[in-house]
Amino acid sequence: MLLLSLSVTMISCKKNGIENLSKDALTGTWQEVSTGYNRVLIFEPGNKITILIKMSQFADWSVKLTGKYVADGDNLTAKLTEQTEKQASGSVTTPVNYTWFDKGKFNIKNFVLTVNYKTYPADAPVDTETKFNKIVAID
Repeated sequence: MLLLSLSVTMISCKKNGIENLSKDALTGTWQEVSTGYNRVLIFEPGNKITILIKMSQFADWSVKLTGKYVADGDNLTAKLTEQTEKQASGSVTTPVNYTWFDKGKFNIKNFVLTVNYKTYPADAPVDTETKFNKIVAID
């Protein structure tokens, strides 16, 4: 009963459930809502970002991307500068120059990060929306 009361109190303090959009609101670990990939975003102090990508059908494969992010109001962009690809035979780290969340807008509501941004398949830019659940440690 106490846990339910605390949850109701926390939610009722937010306007429409939307949290403050400061860059500090992003700090922490976020796991993508299921898409076939297992993507995790880690926003750290100093505007550092780490993106971890795994695919369930390839148990020995993963990619780790690192770089910096910029959050300004509801705008979000990540510039990734290093990629480490891990396979059963070992890991390879290479420099990269990727932009994630190009022209991104984000909001956080009830511990869910929603990012709307552009992706660029072969034909033309596509509006894309991705959602991530905040990973919260429970002691």
